[in-house]
Amino acid sequence: MNTSGWVFSPARSRSSKGFTVATVAVWTLLVLALMSRHVFWRDEVRALSLALQGEGVLAMLRGLQGEGHPVIWYLLLRAAHAVVASPVVLPAVSFLVALASACLLTRHSPFGWVLTAGVLLGQAGLYEYAVVARNYGIGMLAMFAFATLYRRYRDRGIVLGLLLLALANSSAHAVLLAGAFALFWMLDLAWQRPPAPARAWRNFALNAALAALGAALCVATIYPPFNDAAQIARPEGGTAAAMAKALLLPSSSFGEVSGYRLFSDLLEPLSGEDQPRTLALYFLTSVLMVGSALGLVRRPAALVAAWVALFGFCVFFAFLYPGSYRHQALWLMFLVSLYWIVWREAAPSPGGSALRRRVGEMGAALFVAIVLLQVPGGLFKLAQLAQANAPESRSRDFGRLMARHPELRDATILGDPDYLVEPLAYYVANRTYLMREQRFGKVVVFTRRARQSLTLDDILADAHRVRDSTGQPVVILLAERLDRSAPARTITEGYSWTLSTSPEQVERFLAATRRIERFAPACCSDESFDVYVLDR
Repeated sequence: MNTSGWVFSPARSRSSKGFTVATVAVWTLLVLALMSRHVFWRDEVRALSLALQGEGVLAMLRGLQGEGHPVIWYLLLRAAHAVVASPVVLPAVSFLVALASACLLTRHSPFGWVLTAGVLLGQAGLYEYAVVARNYGIGMLAMFAFATLYRRYRDRGIVLGLLLLALANSSAHAVLLAGAFALFWMLDLAWQRPPAPARAWRNFALNAALAALGAALCVATIYPPFNDAAQIARPEGGTAAAMAKALLLPSSSFGEVSGYRLFSDLLEPLSGEDQPRTLALYFLTSVLMVGSALGLVRRPAALVAAWVALFGFCVFFAFLYPGSYRHQALWLMFLVSLYWIVWREAAPSPGGSALRRRVGEMGAALFVAIVLLQVPGGLFKLAQLAQANAPESRSRDFGRLMARHPELRDATILGDPDYLVEPLAYYVANRTYLMREQRFGKVVVFTRRARQSLTLDDILADAHRVRDSTGQPVVILLAERLDRSAPARTITEGYSWTLSTSPEQVERFLAATRRIERFAPACCSDESFDVYVLDR
C-alpha cells in the first residue's frame, strides 16, 4: 500500500505550515458555520447551569457529586464565565478545545492530507467534539496531546501522567482509555529491545500513579449517582448472551462508528429488514473494527492496547450504559492517537516477515477506511445547515418568542416534562419551576423522591400556586399536544414519569390558558412543545 503523502507524512517541514494553516482555516469556517445554526439542548446547558451553581468553586464541586460526569468540563466553564460573564462561554470553550485538537493534528501528527481531513471532517471532529458543547472534546484533546508528547516524555517527567489524569476526568468512558494508554506504556517498556532502563520504569510508575489518581477522582465525583430514577437499559437475552454478542460482534455496540448504521440504511431500500443481512453486516463491520488496529502490528503494545480498549468499551456499552456516537468515537480517537505514536517513529509498513507486512498493510487500509467512514456523518451535518432543517431543540425559538412578548419578561416558566426548561437558561433569564420536585431551579434531578405521576389538573394547580406566590405571569410548556377529542390516557415521560389526561382535564386547562405558540418537531431531540400563558 503506497501511503506516502496522502496517508503518511512523517515530517512536518516549514513548507507544511501552509498546509496546517489552510486546513485549520477551512475547518474553522465549517465549524463556525455549523455553530451559527446550532441550538443548545438540555445536556449542553445543564452543564453550564451546574458549573455556575454555588457561591464558589468548592460549593460547585459539592453540587456535582453524583451527577455522572467528572469535573474538568465544569471547571473550564466556570473559569471562562469568571472572565466573561455570559452564556457564550459554553460554545466558546467547546470551540477552543476543538481548535487546539485540530492544531495538534495538523501540525504534529504523521498523517497525510487524507487522514487529517478524515479526522477533521468526520462527525466527531466537525460536529460532536466541536459544535456540540459537551465534555467529550476534552478527551480528544488530551489523547492528541499524549500522542504528541509521548516520544519526548515517555522516560522522564510527569507530563504524560498529568495528561492521563486529565483524560480520566474528561468523561466516565475516558477512564478506560487512560487505563489503556497506561497499559500501552507498560507493554511498550516491557517489550522494548534492548530492555528499558530502571529509571524508565520508575518514571512509568510515577505517571501510572497519577493516572490512577485521575481514575479515583472521576469515580469519587460520579458515584453514587443522585439521579436515582434514571434507569439503565439492561441487556436483552441475559448476561451471558449479551457478553457473547458484545465480544464476538463489537459492531453491535459501535453501530454508528463502525459503519453498520450507514450500510444498513443504504441497503434497507434494496432488501428491507432481515436477520441474515443484519448478522452479515454486524460481522463485516466488526471485522473492520478489529482489523483496523492491525496496522499497529509492528508495535505490539499499541495493538494490544487498541483491542483491550475496544472490548472494554463493548462491555461498558452492553452492561453499564449504551454508547451514542459521541461515546463510540472516543475509541476511534484513541486508535488515531496510537497510530500517531507508532507512525511518527517509522513508516506504516512493518518490518519482519512478508505475512507481517501484509497484515500491517491490510490493517492500515482498514484504519483509513474506518476514519473515512465518519466523513458522511460530518457532511450530513453540513447538508442540514445548507437545507435549513429543523434545529436540535426549540429552545432558541422559545427565546425569540419571549422577546416578542415583553409582558412576559418576568414570567415564571413551567414545563412538562420538567426537563424542557433546562436548555432555556442559555436563551432567557426567566425563573423556571420544576413541578415534579416542587421547587424553583434550572437543573432537574431524576429522583424517586419527586412526583412520578402528574395530571393536567396538577399542572394547572401548580401554575396557579406559582402565580399567586410570585405575583408574575406564568408560562407553561407542554410536550403533549392537547386534543379535546382524545380519550383519557397516561403518557410515559422521561425515565419513569407519567402524565395523565382526560377530556375534562383538557377542557379545564384550555379554558384557563391561552396557547401562544406551537413549535414543529426538533430534528434530533424531543425538545419541542406548545406554549401556553395562564390567563385565569
